[in-house]
Amino acid sequence: MNAKQKIIEEIENVPEEIICEVLDFLLFLKAKEDKEDLEDAQAALKEAREVGTISLGELKRELGL
Repeated sequence: MNAKQKIIEEIENVPEEIICEVLDFLLFLKAKEDKEDLEDAQAALKEAREVGTISLGELKRELGL
């Protein structure tokens, strides 16, 4: 059983209040990840402006894509 399946199984056995807290935490983690991705992209663009342009491949590598 993988982690997703285990989470689903656990959700079946907890009160709604806990499910709401888990959902809030999941949304928080997703927002945090999105913010970090945006900050990485902004840093890469700033560096490109300061140093000059970079190739698309370098930009993707910098962003971990």
